[in-house]
Amino acid sequence: MAEKKERKKRVVGWRENAALPDLKIKQVIAKIDTGANIATIDAADIKFVTRKDVKYVKFTVKKRNNTVRKTSAPLAGFKRIRSSNGDVERRPYIKTDILMDGITKNIELTLTDRGPMDYTMLIGRKALGRRWMVNPSISFLTSPNGKSKKNGKSKKK
Repeated sequence: MAEKKERKKRVVGWRENAALPDLKIKQVIAKIDTGANIATIDAADIKFVTRKDVKYVKFTVKKRNNTVRKTSAPLAGFKRIRSSNGDVERRPYIKTDILMDGITKNIELTLTDRGPMDYTMLIGRKALGRRWMVNPSISFLTSPNGKSKKNGKSKKK
């Protein structure tokens, strides 16, 4: 019987740069949130359309430097999410690739208006999987394409 080779866990900080290539987003600052189950992104102007019998969701991603990216993706469905303030919300979600630390992974990404929140994106436990380990005392340890930084910034917020 072949022995399963265990991958070495890679370390990420509590904030990291990530990319969403399918959505043509080259870089977004994401908060790594081990208290959240899945990933979410700040989306506005959410509209649903059907093209050739496939349901799509069109939305605008609002980045913190006030830039916006209009994009669309096939709608994967809806999830009931309990937000940090305890409210339960029905959110649309898509399946898309995330590029972080040079690794591409397909994730479920819910869409919601994050309003005054500090980060455009949250990456939860399910999106992190078993591949990454979080060091909460470091931020910006990696870049989306995997070129690691020598010293992560150790600012806490």
